[in-house]
Amino acid sequence: MRKQGDFSCFLFLFEMDKNQLRKLMLQKRKGLAPEYVNTASAAILETLIKLSEIEKNSVILSYMPHGNEVDILPLNRWFLGNGKRLCIPRVLNDQEMEAVRVDCLETGLSPGSFGIPEPGRECRAVPVHEVDLILVPGLAFDRHGNRLGHGKGYYDRFLKSHGAYTIGIAYKFQLFDHIPTDIHDVRLDAIVTEAGFYPVTR
Repeated sequence: MRKQGDFSCFLFLFEMDKNQLRKLMLQKRKGLAPEYVNTASAAILETLIKLSEIEKNSVILSYMPHGNEVDILPLNRWFLGNGKRLCIPRVLNDQEMEAVRVDCLETGLSPGSFGIPEPGRECRAVPVHEVDLILVPGLAFDRHGNRLGHGKGYYDRFLKSHGAYTIGIAYKFQLFDHIPTDIHDVRLDAIVTEAGFYPVTR
């Protein structure tokens, strides 16, 4: 029997466009067992904490997990407890988001766009050039650094304006050799799954 997280090896035996892949990955992620989410997330966080990119950078844009995304919340707390300046995305309108520094995850966030917790308007946005490292969620990634999001384009537009090191955060079934791309997509520098760290091959 195929184990959960093992179907990326056969999925691209046939052609699939972005919308088809997006739908399939949403369905797959929605059906993940809590035990898998917890175990995989813990392994991913263990890998991230050991990375030199985490150690040497101080201003980090992370995210708040939503809809069975990798649970990065314990890592966000670790950042705050270890002298990192933690930023969380805040949606400005239907096209833009910004990085906003938070000092407390329990009181500094409230449900925002799409029901995802985000910093309130009283919290200060951080200039793009001050962000050292960005942890990027998504639905699918490939070994060339390409990413498939939910189709809104927030991260692609944001990533075009920065020079930070970027790491895609994914379960291993979300990592492929190739995914559909277009000219607007921005490639990442590395991917981390529960199976390990994957620097991007350009």
